[in-house]
Amino acid sequence: MSATLHWLTLAAYLLGTGLYLGFVIWQRRGLHVMGRGVLWAGFSLHTLALAASWVETGALPALSLRQSLDVFSWALMGASLLVNLRLGIMILGALTAPLCALLLMAAAVLPMPAAPPSALLKSAWITIHVLCLLAGYGLLALTFLGGGLYLLQDSLIRKKRLGAAFKRLPSLSRLDALGQQALVAGFCLLTVGLITGAVYAQITLGSYWRWHPKEVWSLITWLCYAALLHTRLVQGWRGRRGAWLGVAAFAALMFTFLGVGLLYSGYHSFEALPTLTGPLP
Repeated sequence: MSATLHWLTLAAYLLGTGLYLGFVIWQRRGLHVMGRGVLWAGFSLHTLALAASWVETGALPALSLRQSLDVFSWALMGASLLVNLRLGIMILGALTAPLCALLLMAAAVLPMPAAPPSALLKSAWITIHVLCLLAGYGLLALTFLGGGLYLLQDSLIRKKRLGAAFKRLPSLSRLDALGQQALVAGFCLLTVGLITGAVYAQITLGSYWRWHPKEVWSLITWLCYAALLHTRLVQGWRGRRGAWLGVAAFAALMFTFLGVGLLYSGYHSFEALPTLTGPLP
């Protein structure tokens, strides 16, 4: 059942991509309305697919690279739809829909976990830890996308190229609001994710911190976003400087999420995590 729901989700995201790209090209509001409805339907199917996988295995389906990309796609789409309800940035779907579809297609070609998840991976602490981190990643990805659009719009204004592309972009103030609101919410979820991970490590390992590369890079990423939040809220770094800092912080986040899990071995690696039976190394 979950496999069928995932394919239906991918179809909805691809259809939504086509509708939003049509909206960007022809600027017809009806295409935006249809695209938004299709993406909400796709997100609902995606939620059902993940819930079905969760019921089938008894653990949150985010224990391998394939599953993590799947949940990251879900988190990004959910964040995009919710933020769009608040800020009304109609072009946002043209960025997030194809990205979510690509994440699902990448997940589809990766292997499934070879063994069912162990009891260690069915803990509520692990569930909260992973869900908060991936939901935070989705929101922080919006900060990155909003910053990229801000830099593009700012460049067009500076070069006085106020043509068709400029007319299709949201205002700088709205893009800045997107970056800040997604940053605050994403940083809070990132913080909760790190804290719950440390608590679970203490419960299972007797230590909150073991200096694994994943832990070190998670701290580096958290510090990057803490600095970004401080410069925006306290020092007033908005506009281009805030956008560039958001791009740099997101690069650190992606390395933490994908690079560390693929390059380093240990209990945080994508290869080892699904097969953990305990005690942890």
